[in-house]
Amino acid sequence: MNRRNFIFPALAVVGFTFMTWHLLQTNRAAPAADPPVQPSRAPYKRTIAGSGLVEPQSENIEVAAIVPGTVAEVFVKVGQPVSQGAPLFRLDDRQRQADVRVQQSRLAQVQADLHRLQQLPRKEDVPPSEARVSKAQADLKARKDELDRAEELVAQKIWTSQDYIQREQAFLAARALLEQAQAEDAKLKAGAWEQELAVARAEVEMAKAAVEQAKTEIDRLVVTAPISGTILKVDVRPGEYIGTPPGQPLIVLGDTSTLHVRVDIDEQDLPRFRQELPGLGYVRGDAATALPMTFVRVEPYVEPKRSLTNSGTERVDTRVLQVIYAIDPEGQSLYVGQQIDVYLDAGE
Repeated sequence: MNRRNFIFPALAVVGFTFMTWHLLQTNRAAPAADPPVQPSRAPYKRTIAGSGLVEPQSENIEVAAIVPGTVAEVFVKVGQPVSQGAPLFRLDDRQRQADVRVQQSRLAQVQADLHRLQQLPRKEDVPPSEARVSKAQADLKARKDELDRAEELVAQKIWTSQDYIQREQAFLAARALLEQAQAEDAKLKAGAWEQELAVARAEVEMAKAAVEQAKTEIDRLVVTAPISGTILKVDVRPGEYIGTPPGQPLIVLGDTSTLHVRVDIDEQDLPRFRQELPGLGYVRGDAATALPMTFVRVEPYVEPKRSLTNSGTERVDTRVLQVIYAIDPEGQSLYVGQQIDVYLDAGE
């Protein structure tokens, strides 16, 4: 028998054997590996579990600018304690400072106008006015004398009646000029009209309000701390131009003297939940250290659970109740925003 008749069957057997060995090696179950960090376990027999987030007792206060502008100075750093009203950052105020100077100049102008009206009449204006009255009186006396002589001459038929009428009209004109001079003299000595003073006072008050408004605009460019607390985040730098879009805080601060944990309780567990339930918290990554928690309050609004995937077709079907607990770190370092595994003792 030819040897070639045995080569192909032998190769087939060898290939089949290798394939079987390879399949057995690749399908072998991997040995179970211990997790790098042991997860926390419920310490109670009947437990309500939830996921918590560390926050300041004042909650996170997100501070933004009231008006857009260029940042001139930033006064705080992350981790720095601040008191209420302390400046956090300041916007460029050169334009507003110029507006203040303009309004102050306007105020000085209207105040000077009011003072001028209050000082009327000027002592320099009184003698010329009295002189005009004296001149008008003398002129009237002269016209009266001419009229009397014209009347005698007309009676003696030396002058005609036309000459008398001319002297009479001159006398009447002189008398009218005297009355005008006397009225103008009385008006001058009476000083400013009360209504004019009222208008001038109103303009002064308006100018004062404009100055205060301009100063208020400068004050608005300095953003201050609404409460006493600790700076948690600074997201603004000198020289940056900032706007006022919603939801974009520039500085985050909070009162971290007492830390709270905002716990999400699934709506399926709400029938078993009661206020004042005791609980323990475990920091993610440390299942050995239990942190005692004290009930503070319940946020009485069940809202959708925030489990976002950035998917356009995302749907959130689970709703949660947020419960606030105060947590005692007992010397352990806790940070705002850190996640806590929370277990509440539901009792029997």
